[in-house]
Amino acid sequence: MKADDFLDEKGLEYEIVHQDNPTLDCDDAARERGVETSQIAKSLIVERDGEKFHCVLPGDRILSAGKFGEHRLVDPEESLEITGQESGTVHPFSSELKHFVDQRLLEENRISFTTGDSQKGVIIDTENFREGLEKSDFDFEVSDIVEFTEEDISELEDEGLDEEEARFVLSAGIEEQFRELNTGFDTGLVIGLLEEFRRHGLEFEEGVAEEVLGRAERETHMQKLVQAYERDGELPDEKDFSLEEAVDQVLEGNPEAVEDYRNGKDSALNYLLGQVMQETNGQADGGEARQAIEEKIGG
Repeated sequence: MKADDFLDEKGLEYEIVHQDNPTLDCDDAARERGVETSQIAKSLIVERDGEKFHCVLPGDRILSAGKFGEHRLVDPEESLEITGQESGTVHPFSSELKHFVDQRLLEENRISFTTGDSQKGVIIDTENFREGLEKSDFDFEVSDIVEFTEEDISELEDEGLDEEEARFVLSAGIEEQFRELNTGFDTGLVIGLLEEFRRHGLEFEEGVAEEVLGRAERETHMQKLVQAYERDGELPDEKDFSLEEAVDQVLEGNPEAVEDYRNGKDSALNYLLGQVMQETNGQADGGEARQAIEEKIGG
């Protein structure tokens, strides 16, 4: 089915552009239709692990093997059989395969793709495009599936990340999750949390991530919360104490032990640790409490 026929059938509004020249290239198509190449919805029929998928990505991007997985483009004859469209005229609604749609495409205000004719294109508001996906007979998933660019790295560096952190966020395909969390929490802790989720093979859940970040007093505490979530499927009950406040209170009340530790008396640290455990009714994590004491005295 042609794209305009599909959109008509679903009752969606769009604009048809009759091109002066036939186009099979995304840059040429963008020029002919008066849009940016990033607004062109490029369709790729690919095979991964013996299964075929329909990937839709911005016209200026490349499908990432690191994020999407190792894959191959199906040959033009097989693509024609699946979509009914000649190579270069495949549109997002031309197959019933599971679709993967790159999230960047849906950040545009409008999207363009061929109708299935090399001289005829569609321009549609992104909201209507998404509605078309939802009304289709295929399953679809919106995620980060494209290679990142140096410009992407620069944008994240402008938000306070160093190059290594930016490359991790982009190569892991977690830019969207990072942006969702980075506005309200410490950047380093956000990066650490996303690394922990990835390391433990956990699905990203914004509510869980925000609760962990809100409760974590330091990185080691955050790691233990993630480990508990992986083990139990839920976060442990929130502590009824603040470790930082407990440590401050113990240090203020035991200046002689603090001075002994600063003078090299290691047993003083064990004494202070015992006082913190007593102050928190044994709820504090021993390793975290020890680290907090050392940091406070050292500071």
